[in-house]
Amino acid sequence: MALVKTLLKDLKNPFKEISLIRNGVDPEVVEAFLDKENLPVKDILERLHIPSSTYFSRKKQQLRLDTYTTEKFVRLISVLIMAAEILGSDEAKSWIYRNVPSLGDQAPINLLDTEAGHRLVEQVLLQIKYGMYG
Repeated sequence: MALVKTLLKDLKNPFKEISLIRNGVDPEVVEAFLDKENLPVKDILERLHIPSSTYFSRKKQQLRLDTYTTEKFVRLISVLIMAAEILGSDEAKSWIYRNVPSLGDQAPINLLDTEAGHRLVEQVLLQIKYGMYG
């Protein structure tokens, strides 16, 4: 759990976040976070378009995840944090799986595999926060 706290702290500082992404994150940290949030690893891998064979191979070899994969997990974590602040923790987990009309009737979690999708999801969350969601 200490590793998850360190991860969450690092994500509050853009320079530490950049370093984290460039250096990769340990799969054990990712899994600790997902476990804490009750999110199944295999489902998250599929939705973020991360090959499970590559992920589990790196985990078995005790290697950090590559930059590309780490960034996808960072997007998920940052959206969950933002959604929890705006919607509350339980609602945030439900919301990321719900089809959202302003996201083309797609679930937010299904858009987090790309930076463009991530920006759209954050935009919708900000609209909700400031009451501009319609």
